[in-house]
Amino acid sequence: MREKRVSGVTACVTLMAIILLLSSSVAAQTIHKVRSGDTLWSIARKHHTTPKAIAKANGISENAVLAVGKALVIPGRSTATRRGSVTRQYNRVSYVRHSANRLVQTSSSAVILREKPNPSSRKIRNIPEGTTLKLLYCCGNWAKVAMADGVCGFVYRTLLAHKTGSSSDNATASSADDSSTVTSKLVQTALACRGIRYSRGGTSRGGFDCSGFTRYVFAKYGISLPHSSAAQARMGIPVPRSELRPGDLVFFQTNRRGISHVGIYIGDNRFVHAATHGRGVTVDSLGSSYYALRYRGARRVK
Repeated sequence: MREKRVSGVTACVTLMAIILLLSSSVAAQTIHKVRSGDTLWSIARKHHTTPKAIAKANGISENAVLAVGKALVIPGRSTATRRGSVTRQYNRVSYVRHSANRLVQTSSSAVILREKPNPSSRKIRNIPEGTTLKLLYCCGNWAKVAMADGVCGFVYRTLLAHKTGSSSDNATASSADDSSTVTSKLVQTALACRGIRYSRGGTSRGGFDCSGFTRYVFAKYGISLPHSSAAQARMGIPVPRSELRPGDLVFFQTNRRGISHVGIYIGDNRFVHAATHGRGVTVDSLGSSYYALRYRGARRVK
């Protein structure tokens, strides 16, 4: 009789363990239906996880454009990463060290030297175009460099060019490939912001104005832009309309005060920008009746 009681208790405990295991498994995943204005970053904050974890759980890119109504699987806390560990994982990358230090030059007027290889890392200083730096090593899309005064930090690799006479044809080709890849990612990042509301003076995913939007996107790739469409129109080099490439900034005069609007060209005569209240970040055509009359030129700042 006692053996039967023990057996019954054991079976009950086993059943409860199975129920708890199944319930925890179900709780580990949540389904989120994408609404207008949602991005991986906003969804991740809401569910206390990371954009990378959501992207991996759904087999999509971190820069994917989310379709309204799409059902996303949200991994549980067990698969989410705490903020501290995200930083540690980010820094755990393959460092490609060079056998000898090489000299490089900045190829943009908006290069930012940062403390770590991360666009949100502390800014050390701005570096003027044409400044000679010592390349210490590469870290993914970033390069650690040393300035003439001994200050070291990280800059985005595509904003560096080998000094004349110190690079090979292969190195030049590699640099061109890197630039093309970054441009593609920059456009993807811009498109991933579609649906975010317009906010005068806004520079974050909580809301953008036109120059705040371009400033945010380019900062992700190590390029610092001022928060003004007119000031951005003085950056980089002018580009004829016939030679526009994805990633170029396009400018418009929407009132009597000169340049007052800016967007990012994405190809096929289209551009993405933070439009007006009620539209937010969206895609329009340069050939539309409104923007064709107000187009005032383009600049390339990469």
